[in-house]
Amino acid sequence: MSAGLLDTSVWIAGEVGRLLDTAALPDEAYVCVVTLAELQAGVLAAPDTRTRVARLATVERLAGLESLAVDGAVARQWASLRVQLHEAGRSMGINDLWIAAVALANGLPVVTQDSGFDVLAELGALEVIRV
Repeated sequence: MSAGLLDTSVWIAGEVGRLLDTAALPDEAYVCVVTLAELQAGVLAAPDTRTRVARLATVERLAGLESLAVDGAVARQWASLRVQLHEAGRSMGINDLWIAAVALANGLPVVTQDSGFDVLAELGALEVIRV
């Protein structure tokens, strides 16, 4: 049985009808609090009622999943990744870095459509599954 931390991009893909490689999706899916926050922000920033309703439906679909928190182990992973990126002269989005740290602290790959995680895969720091 496979498991993975689904990045925000995977949830948004379902919301907007963007195709997913469903064969690559893990059997056991997790979400983290950073993704929940990003999706909640999307609801609040929706430009119209139709978009807000669609985004809220996405948030509600996550209600049944185990939400992985940011804790001391995640903070240590985040710090390590941040230093690795700095030493390599590379960078990535701050929220994506937190999502990667949550995945590493929980022994999970990141499942994503976002190329922002590629830098960590290139550094050998994170397993990334593209869907």
